[in-house]
Amino acid sequence: MLLLLMVLEALWAGGNTFETHIIGGRNAVPHSRPYMVSLQKSGCHQCGGVLLNQNWVLTAAHCVTQPTQQLRLVLGLHVLGEPSPTYRIKKVVLHPKHKPVPHLENDLALLKLDGKVKPSKTIQPLALPQGRQAVAAGTRCSVAGWGLTHQPGQLAKVLQELDLRVLDTRMCNNSRFWNGTISPHMICLAADSKSQAPCKVRVLGGDSGGPVVCRRGQVAGILSFSSVECTDIFKPPVAVAVAPYMPWIKKVLRH
Repeated sequence: MLLLLMVLEALWAGGNTFETHIIGGRNAVPHSRPYMVSLQKSGCHQCGGVLLNQNWVLTAAHCVTQPTQQLRLVLGLHVLGEPSPTYRIKKVVLHPKHKPVPHLENDLALLKLDGKVKPSKTIQPLALPQGRQAVAAGTRCSVAGWGLTHQPGQLAKVLQELDLRVLDTRMCNNSRFWNGTISPHMICLAADSKSQAPCKVRVLGGDSGGPVVCRRGQVAGILSFSSVECTDIFKPPVAVAVAPYMPWIKKVLRH
């Protein structure tokens, strides 16, 4: 553990606040992630999301701004601004124990579309976890989004993706890292390079709300927050683990 901390300290340094764009990522193969959703406000990308079935999208609760009548869910996108199926939000279900910034706990929201999605080559749902066990430390995962590619900078036009690994929660809660604020239902993530990270724009969500995909092509997490300096290894990006919330998700989808 001490050796790992020393290596991490040698690689990175940075800031600290609750805010989650992909820096140092790569262009995704067009429509290789047909489950990706762009949550938009007044035509501008605000957050990511993941299509769960023909009716529902899962995203981060902090991404759902009021009034929701101004929000749209755009499916099947690769390049922002391209003509794509767009839906209004019929219903918003925030997790009942959601706490907003600065606590940002249980940061999940289910959004019901105002129409039934017709699956196609560019639009497909992503499977939910089978069990309730969060992903283990060391697991290789990936994220995608239209967030910043440089800091400071502009939102990406083309969908970006980045490979990450899951960090040990105890290490993430070390006083030199998130100092005890990471709950057992959160996932700390790290890239292989100090210049890579998912990140959230302060006002726009960027990559927030987008899925963390690990083994078996299931949604393992939803990107929630990172530090102001998104590549600060001592404040690694954090996602909400989806598996522990499966009883709530299934209940909402069922009813």
